[in-house]
Amino acid sequence: MRRQRNSPNLAVDYSEAHLYYCHARSEGRNCGNGWWPDRALNAVRDKGVVDDACYPYTAGDQACTGLCADNQSRLTKITGWHRVSDAAAMKEWISTQGPLVACYTVYQDFYAYRGGIYTYVSGNAVGGHCVCCVGYNDAERYWICKNSWGTGFGESGYFRIAYGQCGIDSFMDAADGIAETGWERDKRVTGLWTINEDRNAWVHVAGLGWRKVSAENDNIFVDMLAQLVAAKAGARRVDLYQENAMIKQTYVF
Repeated sequence: MRRQRNSPNLAVDYSEAHLYYCHARSEGRNCGNGWWPDRALNAVRDKGVVDDACYPYTAGDQACTGLCADNQSRLTKITGWHRVSDAAAMKEWISTQGPLVACYTVYQDFYAYRGGIYTYVSGNAVGGHCVCCVGYNDAERYWICKNSWGTGFGESGYFRIAYGQCGIDSFMDAADGIAETGWERDKRVTGLWTINEDRNAWVHVAGLGWRKVSAENDNIFVDMLAQLVAAKAGARRVDLYQENAMIKQTYVF
């Protein structure tokens, strides 16, 4: 979401508890048997997750209870996801689009990691693990990953792992984007774009980026476009309702 909005300090905090204790649990998964990233990404795409304030995380398996009353209106979904199997494509995605989901084999010596560039030295394989890959360094040939074991692990919760180690870059998964739905209040229209095609118009909203104007109904499309043009021309603020990042309703004030 921060990358899509081009806002690194955007306040977003999604509910890990909703993803795992509800969606994973519905597939028979728990803290003992784990889950798979493709199933998790499918769940965020098809069902969505609420914000953390709606369903805060507490450690340990639990039933899917305690979601806030308005949880259905607080869901966030991704538009889709795809698997990346080429290291150059992974680096391109990280540098231009955002982080990737990376999975690898954990060996016993990984638990002793305190810093530096990890390479496997000794110990048996103890299981698989998935993390968030946020960067890379070609000069020293390593990936930078964010773990889920707290800030006391490794380098303040992060670790560096050498290219090719433990299957870390055999594949990675990318979320294509956020399907933004809901009201956006007190916004400013900063750009308009259209082309010589019927009902094809876009508006640039400060803090949101480009959004397509819904063309499901000709009269409503023309009315909304006229309002947005007037808002930009008069530097007036607008409230927008978007569904999957498409503008469906507008109020200019």
